Parts: sequence; C-alpha cells; structure tokens
Amino acid sequence: MLTVLGVAGCGDDSDDRALGAFTDGAPGGPSAAADPGAQVESTSQAKPLGPPDVLTAAGIGPYAIGSAQGDLKKAGLFGKVNTKATCATTKGLGKYNTPALAFTGGKLERLTVTSTKVATPTGAKVGTSYADLKGMYPSGKQLDDWVGASAWYALDGGNALLFRIKNDKVASIDAGAGQSVRFFYTDKQGC
Repeated sequence: MLTVLGVAGCGDDSDDRALGAFTDGAPGGPSAAADPGAQVESTSQAKPLGPPDVLTAAGIGPYAIGSAQGDLKKAGLFGKVNTKATCATTKGLGKYNTPALAFTGGKLERLTVTSTKVATPTGAKVGTSYADLKGMYPSGKQLDDWVGASAWYALDGGNALLFRIKNDKVASIDAGAGQSVRFFYTDKQGC
C-alpha cells in the first residue's frame, strides 16, 4: 500500500480566502480575478476604473493595480519619482485625491489614500470608526504591524484593501496586490 501526502505552500493562509465581494465590475478588478493569487494585467492606456473618489482593491481612477508605470507616466498621471532599490514611489494627481503610488518591476503594486473625500464601495473612508469598518467588511481580519499598530485587512480576489487604524478610526487606506499590501504593513517588506 502506497500513501502519498502533499504539501501546498509554506504557511496557513486559510483565513486569506476572498473576504467579501465587491460589485464594482471594473476591468481587471475583483470580479476579473478568479484566481486569488492572480495579478491584475497591465492596462495599455490609463483608463479610469471609476469615479476619482471611489477606491476599490483594484485601484482608484486611472491608477489600476498592475498598470505599467510607463503608461501612467505617458498619460501625465504623476511627476517626480523616487527610486530605491527595486521600488519606485510618487504621488498621483490631486484630481484623484493625490494617492501615494508604489511601483515594483515597472507595475503599480500598491497605492495609499489619506483623503476624507475618498470612499470604498461600502462607504468606508478615512475617519470611519473601527467598529463601523468591521461591520462594512465583516469577513476582514485584524493585522498588527511590528510595533503593535492595527489595521483591518479585506481580500478581494488577488487584491486587498488595508485600513490603517489610529485612535480607533481609519487613518489611511492601502489598495493593491494582497500579499504586497499585507507584508508591507506587517513587516515593512517590499515596496
């Protein structure tokens, strides 16, 4: 008798399954990511995902996660870039509430918004109470960083939203590739 055992992956990510459904229907957005580990494909042109004040795990306005840095630059959607090792960072346009952008390998990996004018499809935004946020994303989970600060993490396909909490309220919102958003917050790894 032969018994075969298989091991998949190096950790227990059972709680990282899709944590809620969004219905934005954006190209390359959550509904397009059937594979939880899939990355959003690059857009050939910087086409808006939706209104400049609606943030999804797939991005905001023309800043779609996975977009080519060159395409966004050609479209005039950011200015001076700071480069450190394999990471390039810059700020997006004020028209889109000046998101902080992080590129790895020439692709938009993650963005952060701090404007109170930006909301997710569920209505979460900077200033939302932690208790209300948990009700808006009940399948999310709390993450703590290396100094003990907390955030609420909600996966959507291969992408995620991460709500940084300060004084029991949302202080900023990160959107991007799920693992990158998570590891940048918890361990300051990546871009």
